[in-house]
Amino acid sequence: MARYNFSRQDFGYNGSKSFVDSDGLSIRTVFDWAIRSNGSCSLAKTAPACVSNHSECIDATNGEGYLCKCSAGYAGNPYVTGDGGCTNINECELRKEDPAKYEKLYPCYRGSICHDTEGDYECKCPKFHRGDGKITDNNLKGCHPIISTATIATVAVAIVGIFVCVAVPCVLMRHKKHQRSRSFDKNGGNLLKEITGIKFFSEEELKKMTKNYQKVLGEGHFGKVYKGIINDEEHVAVKRYIRKDEKELYNEQEIAGEITNQAQIQHTNLLRLIGCCLHTDVPMLVLEFIPKGNLDDVLHGADRHLHKISLSDRLRIAIGCAEALTYMHSDSEQHKSIVHGDVKSGNILLNDNLEPKVSDFGSAKLRSIANSRKWVVKADRAYVDPVYQNNGIFTEKSDVYSFGVVLLELITRKKPLYDDSKNLPYEFVNHYEDGNARTMYDRDLASTNNYLECLDRIAGIAVRCLKNRREKRPTMKEVLDELKQLEIEQPQLPA
Repeated sequence: MARYNFSRQDFGYNGSKSFVDSDGLSIRTVFDWAIRSNGSCSLAKTAPACVSNHSECIDATNGEGYLCKCSAGYAGNPYVTGDGGCTNINECELRKEDPAKYEKLYPCYRGSICHDTEGDYECKCPKFHRGDGKITDNNLKGCHPIISTATIATVAVAIVGIFVCVAVPCVLMRHKKHQRSRSFDKNGGNLLKEITGIKFFSEEELKKMTKNYQKVLGEGHFGKVYKGIINDEEHVAVKRYIRKDEKELYNEQEIAGEITNQAQIQHTNLLRLIGCCLHTDVPMLVLEFIPKGNLDDVLHGADRHLHKISLSDRLRIAIGCAEALTYMHSDSEQHKSIVHGDVKSGNILLNDNLEPKVSDFGSAKLRSIANSRKWVVKADRAYVDPVYQNNGIFTEKSDVYSFGVVLLELITRKKPLYDDSKNLPYEFVNHYEDGNARTMYDRDLASTNNYLECLDRIAGIAVRCLKNRREKRPTMKEVLDELKQLEIEQPQLPA
């Protein structure tokens, strides 16, 4: 439709453009046209002019008639057929060719991938996302994760929690294993590996055999002793040392030497070492269990009135202890000579037959080491050799002095420090030298005349053991011989 028609002849147009640019004249032309032969699209059920595939009819905007256009997603000439007609627009290629222009015209959700379709395009969401990546007025959400952010956060927290639960124990176990290895080396484990007769226990095994250190048998400056049982059969005592000073250092060679000595000295009157644990901060020893307790409890304990010990039993106890110390002080193929360092009634254990077992070798040292330098002895001061207290040199004669105190306990049944402040060795020696030793004997023994001569002989041995000058003291071998001779000469002593 054209409201104004101009013929080129009216302008004298003969194929030249001069009619539009002569004398500076220019004419702006707007073509607004429509096909009017069949009326509007609503009147013409078919639009004969819209012959191209994918074309459609639209009503004219100025009066009657219609026009043709390509359907959405197609471009070309709707009035012709074939290649010149409406063809598919490849939106994805256009996005690649001119992203600034066409990514806005054909938008896709960030991360989605454009795929061309016939007459349209689609945007496929990336992995682990769902939804429609093609952004339209009706689809503003686009792609979103298959699993929600909250779920991802929850799963992440759970994974971190599981990792922590697994990793932390592993790290702690590895650290603990490293600590155990260091403790084993520090406690002389490498030096003890080659020694036969030493059984190594783990800390877990000790906890199991003692039921987590449930029953305490005794304690002292060294630590505590716990009752244990191995394989529900063998009763044992587990000695757990303590370190009072965190700065206190342990020499692995000395520790290994002490444990080796305890493993190698085998005597019926010495407490047997079964094994040890070196994976702990300080060594732990597994020893044979002696049921009756120690001599100190029997002589001086709260239940001492229940223990009626004959002179014969006391003499056998003294002989057994003397045999043990004599064995320790001697050199043999099995062991080197060592000193005990803590001889006292509390370290003399008794079985049901009152047979003694000398224990607590925590202070034991090779005699050559003890004699060659000052040695800190952690012993009961009531039993300690006064000479050692003055010069710091500990010898086998220091053990002899301590044994002399034990002999006095056996014949007097008094503690080394009794009646609050009285010193048994000092008091007895004074009484002995004054000829009044019998006034200090145990009344249960002194009341029998047959015992007095034997008690006097034992007292004489004890006094010589307590001499201030070490060279005046007998050796343990000499003490043992005298006690055995006394036992032979006193057969009439009742058991």
